[in-house]
Amino acid sequence: MDKQLREQIKHDKFVEEVTHTVDYLQGHKAQVKKYGGVVAAVLVVAAGIYGFMNYQASKRQDDLRQATLVQDAFVGPQNPNGGLAYATQAEKDVAALKAYSDVASKHSGSREGDLARYSAATLLCDTGKLAECEAGFKQVAASSDKNTSSLGKLSLATLYLAQKKGEQAEPLLRELVANPTAVVSKEQAQIALARAILKTKRQEAEIILKSLQALDRPAVTRAAVGVLGEMMNQ
Repeated sequence: MDKQLREQIKHDKFVEEVTHTVDYLQGHKAQVKKYGGVVAAVLVVAAGIYGFMNYQASKRQDDLRQATLVQDAFVGPQNPNGGLAYATQAEKDVAALKAYSDVASKHSGSREGDLARYSAATLLCDTGKLAECEAGFKQVAASSDKNTSSLGKLSLATLYLAQKKGEQAEPLLRELVANPTAVVSKEQAQIALARAILKTKRQEAEIILKSLQALDRPAVTRAAVGVLGEMMNQ
């Protein structure tokens, strides 16, 4: 597997989930006092349902966390910190792929399931199974969670760009530019789009990059200048 392709596909881990705990009854004391026993009973049921849903989410997050521990395991005879260890990288890759695939299957349709599928797809890219990697990213891109979906779309577009398939990356990136998320910003999508159309729509790419270069955002400016440099060298 080409090292550059691996680096292009990999993004910062998107597996740290924040759980917000809400005490439903505590937040509805006024209603309980005002309406009495019937509403109080309804609120108790609602609180129970919320608690169950929160518990289910916690279980999904724990399963995803356990799969991540496999991916982060030590490679060698023994982990000096006493954690998981695998004799070879290949053995660890197989175990991590299985762990993520199991979570994706067990929690299909949930954010955690989609994130597990994303991680599995990334591992498939790492091991050179690009067709399976592409299929995985497509599934993540179809997620009902807009943040997870945008991550899948950007990764899929990045894979296409690495394979010199700019015409397939372009519509995905234009969609991300039009619909940025907390995970994929408009500027990030614009930079990727400019790279995708460097040869086919050079003037538009230059306009995008120069507008980003003018922003008072050092990280965005550096990235835009880097792609402009690529353009000048072609």
